[in-house]
Amino acid sequence: MRLLSLVTCLLIALMARAQDKGGLIAGIVTDQDGAVVSGAGLQAKDLKSGATFKARSSAAGAYAFERLPAGSYEVSIPQLGLRFRAQTVEVREGQRARLDIHVVDASLNTLGEDRGYFAGLNATHTTPKGPTPRTPEGKPDFSGVWWNPRIIDGGAPVVLPWAAALMKERAANNAKEIPRGRCLPDSTTLFARFGVNQVIQKPGLVVIIQEQDVPGYRQIFLDGRAHPKDMDPTWTGHSVGVWDGDTLVVDTIGFNDKSWLADIPSMVTPHTEMLHLTTRLRRLDLGHLESEITFDDPGTFAKPWTIKTITDLAPGEDVQEWICNENNQDLEHLVGP
Repeated sequence: MRLLSLVTCLLIALMARAQDKGGLIAGIVTDQDGAVVSGAGLQAKDLKSGATFKARSSAAGAYAFERLPAGSYEVSIPQLGLRFRAQTVEVREGQRARLDIHVVDASLNTLGEDRGYFAGLNATHTTPKGPTPRTPEGKPDFSGVWWNPRIIDGGAPVVLPWAAALMKERAANNAKEIPRGRCLPDSTTLFARFGVNQVIQKPGLVVIIQEQDVPGYRQIFLDGRAHPKDMDPTWTGHSVGVWDGDTLVVDTIGFNDKSWLADIPSMVTPHTEMLHLTTRLRRLDLGHLESEITFDDPGTFAKPWTIKTITDLAPGEDVQEWICNENNQDLEHLVGP
């Protein structure tokens, strides 16, 4: 309690500090037990302009977005491992708004899946500098080994009532039925959120080898073929791609409804067989790959939902063998309330 009192005093002092211009949003991040949470990555998105501002909670749990233009902001935590429902805050010129944030751990916060581990998934890496490599055909070359993608814009999902109820249930029982815990596929997106990913690119085909997922690969057909007319629903769907200038646009359909959208911050979002992913891939330079992913599922979302990620090149890394069924110790720890 004494620590929280000190943090509150510091926060009040911060909020009272004169601003050159603009407004401020500040508060304290605490967990389900009331303890302060350090190192939480926060985002404030201007709902009119789309501009985003970043902040990170201090060792004492305090955060602040300073010098914000007046407007409405959606404050969220686009970070795996911490669940928090985004909230809208009004910012006025020269005024301060306080928003204390209470998060819930998406795991049991145990060794190997603690907050530090999840925070590391969103860490930046030192990358080589240089222009975007190109293929002999003049297209951007995505080839290479890449770290897991980090979310830079979590979007604003609006789920239907049945999905919201199921997400609440999954959150309450510590996501004990999550497919990954039973060595079933984890990602619906092209790049796995855990481990590295290797891209192999040819003129008519891109293959992505995922180090820590099942079945561990994605195929993107670039040879002009369409999706099969009679597709049996699968865990990872069927992907075809076309070039739009220097952007590779990948269309993925044919999902079953068994997987969870566990590669996004909430980790407990369901979907139906109507799920349709559109992924826009851009290699920004030698060391960075950007993905803009739109989840379109009228059975789950009130409107399409888009997130953006950045992936850092991982020179010197290789995809290692990962056998989920071997020594899987998750099951005994997946327990509800």
